[in-house]
Amino acid sequence: MIGKILITLAVIAGCMMMLSARAKPKLRTVVNPATVRNRKLMRNAAIGFMVVMVLAAGTMIYLEVDQRNSIVTVHVINTQTGSTKSYRVKKNEIHSDGFTTMDGIQVFVAGIERIEIEPQKSD
Repeated sequence: MIGKILITLAVIAGCMMMLSARAKPKLRTVVNPATVRNRKLMRNAAIGFMVVMVLAAGTMIYLEVDQRNSIVTVHVINTQTGSTKSYRVKKNEIHSDGFTTMDGIQVFVAGIERIEIEPQKSD
């Protein structure tokens, strides 16, 4: 209940501040040309910085997606017998408990098995 009262009082105070700010007459100011140039320079620098940041973020996202879709060889090794099976897998299809191969086969890794990921060699 007290929260509703405080919010209502805050809204009323905000409205009063807006009305009092409007009531003040605006005085004509003389603008310094150097100040205008500095503002334009700062605005252009900020826009340039934002463009560079957007391009850098886009490049990083593209490279990350490209890397996630790369094909790797996964070796599933049974720690008790030492037997090894190899599969070709997209990197983003590997999870903690298994993976899905390029052929659509879902492989689940048991607790006694370990996996090794080997990047595909590009010739």
